Amino acid sequence: MADRLVAWLHGTPVAVLTSAAEFRIRLEWRAEGIERWGLGSPALSVGLPIGTPVGPRDMRGLDFFENMLPEGPALARMAALAGVRPVDTYGILAAFGRDCAGAVTLLPDGEPPGAAGGGYTPLIPAGLRQLINSLDAVPLGAAPERGFRPSLPGFQRKALLGRAADGTWQLPYGDAPSTWILKPDGPHPMAANEATCLRLAAACGLDAAQAELLDVAGLPVLAVRRYDRREAPDGALPVRLHQEDGCQAAAVPPGMKYEEQGGPALRDLAGLLRNYGDPADVTRLLRRTTFNMAVGNADAHAKNFSVLHDTDSPAITLAPLYDVLSTIALELTDGAGQPMQADTHLGQRVGGQADIRKVTTASLIDEAAAWGIRRRTAASVVAETLGRILAAIPQTPGDERVLAVIRKQAEQLARVAK
Repeated sequence: MADRLVAWLHGTPVAVLTSAAEFRIRLEWRAEGIERWGLGSPALSVGLPIGTPVGPRDMRGLDFFENMLPEGPALARMAALAGVRPVDTYGILAAFGRDCAGAVTLLPDGEPPGAAGGGYTPLIPAGLRQLINSLDAVPLGAAPERGFRPSLPGFQRKALLGRAADGTWQLPYGDAPSTWILKPDGPHPMAANEATCLRLAAACGLDAAQAELLDVAGLPVLAVRRYDRREAPDGALPVRLHQEDGCQAAAVPPGMKYEEQGGPALRDLAGLLRNYGDPADVTRLLRRTTFNMAVGNADAHAKNFSVLHDTDSPAITLAPLYDVLSTIALELTDGAGQPMQADTHLGQRVGGQADIRKVTTASLIDEAAAWGIRRRTAASVVAETLGRILAAIPQTPGDERVLAVIRKQAEQLARVAK
């Protein structure tokens, strides 16, 4: 394991990480990052401005980088592969920090970005099936033998891949960034549900991640194009775009992604957009919140909200919608195969309501008013968004059962609005 890791951002070393007692991370700012972006710049994180004093008991450095790791079984398995404990964020990132969410790469001190080279090799269909079947043993499709050592947040199983212009799936090697996320169905089918919700969001005019529903040897797999990657001209490797999620921006650990756990509320995220980005994004957040309530997505939380950072200015913008599904439409079963009721408890309260079944248009307007949006404006935005959703449902391809559940939920909200 490297004694020192350098966090690189857009080709500039911004900080040095070292392991500290009690599995903390000691953070030292690099002069190059301060020179490029300025002291106090939010270019790396709104919650961790460049050059800000970070004392030995300050947890912001650990919180920011811990939010780059997956959760649950994937985290435990990556720790085992790295030969460390799951609580050892530094040790896991030393082994799997070369391809992260956003534009940050973590490399051993003395190794510049690109030194390992990089590119992509085609993946045949049988290889794709094998990769997906191996995700429990090798999360994210990591392959240290070819230099591909990625990390990505989230609880669901995922495979990180590249894709050729003709649609062929590709294995990244070296420092080549992954450009697609593949999420296979698990014990509870979700792929078709999420694909349907993302298509519906796009049909309503919301900025949503591009997605496709695949059939891999009979297994539904959701393929999502990474919005934090951009194709480069002349055949060069894709470019990493910097982003951070709501927990990173609010400087809280991933274990506080839900509001009831002390994590960011919607008004906190709206405040980030108003203070650091385009105020119009606050209205876009209201449209997105209305959409989540209309499709029955009770699991929207701070890690399902992200902002994109401009490369050379302090500006942030609301990232595309991702990880959205109708949780009230999930068909859940317990360990004995018996049907279970879907959880309707909200990850973030809306207008003071903690249960999605109790949210009304008045709740949405109250929530927006707490962000500083005028009530009349909020009422118009909510009504317009609900109208778009109901108009788009008949034309949206997807899971008909999920769409029927969404239609019922959206109609109920719209009736209250009249």
